[in-house]
Amino acid sequence: MTLTVHLPDDLERRLRECAARDGRAPEEYVVLLIERDAAGQGGGRPVESAGLSPGRAASLSDSEFEALLDELAVGPGLPPLPADFSRADLYADHD
Repeated sequence: MTLTVHLPDDLERRLRECAARDGRAPEEYVVLLIERDAAGQGGGRPVESAGLSPGRAASLSDSEFEALLDELAVGPGLPPLPADFSRADLYADHD
C-alpha cells in the first residue's frame, strides 16, 4: 500500500529528528511506528494525554499507572547491547 501524507513543517521537522535519533530514514521510522501500533505495542501516547504534565502531580489510578509504565517499557527501537556488555563497560574510564 502506498500512502501520501502531508505534514505541517513543524511535524515534519520533529519526525526527521526522531528518525535521526533512531538511526533510520523518516520513511522507515514511520513504517516502524505503524507496525508497533498495529501490533498493539503503542508506546506513542503523549504524556499529557495520560493526565501528566511536567512539574504537576499525576492523578492516575493504579491500573492507569501500570499501563503507562508498560508503554514506557516498550520504548524506542534501540539496538540490543552486545552479549559481552557488562557494568564494567560503563565505568571503563574510571578507576
